[in-house]
Amino acid sequence: MIVKVVQSLSTERFGTYLTAAGRDQERALRLYLWNAQLGEAFHLPIQAVEVTLRNRINNALVSKYGTDWWLHEAFLEIIDIERKFDLITVQKRIRNRRLSLVTGQMVAGLSFGFWVGMLRKRYNPELWSSHLSRSFPDLPESESRGSLLKAANGVALLRNRISHHEPIFKRDISADYAQMLALLKWLCPATHDWIRPHCRVAQMARCKP
Repeated sequence: MIVKVVQSLSTERFGTYLTAAGRDQERALRLYLWNAQLGEAFHLPIQAVEVTLRNRINNALVSKYGTDWWLHEAFLEIIDIERKFDLITVQKRIRNRRLSLVTGQMVAGLSFGFWVGMLRKRYNPELWSSHLSRSFPDLPESESRGSLLKAANGVALLRNRISHHEPIFKRDISADYAQMLALLKWLCPATHDWIRPHCRVAQMARCKP
């Protein structure tokens, strides 16, 4: 059975776990399974961060450019090529699905990377110099837009590794989780307090084979 499982996973992919398990195939399979379960446990806090962040930024964009900010000429003039491509791609997807081309659909369809990118320095003069405190009222005075960007980018990188079924077992799981919860608290303390008791990352991290 182990041979067939390894073949289905691919020797190259399994090799990472086999090396970490000291060439013990059974332990390597347990490590692979634990890695997947750990990624599953991260899903809840990542989802909370992603949804809350995009709604915070959407509120700032609505306040600055109006409900249909994604069509506003002034907004389209300041965004980079990557953000423009994201907007075009999402609009095509919405039209292909015969859904209404409205802000709610745009917000839900845009990638986490789009929202993280909106925290970059280039948007500070036009948007965040006047909307940061209103959009993120719970952000500590010791933190900044740059702090939000750094933390959100860290979550995005971890999210992508999990989404692509990559190994995360070599990471500092406790640090990743703590940073994620800190960011969520900056975004919305109430959501942080509601989500945290239901998260299983800490429990799963202690189950490493």
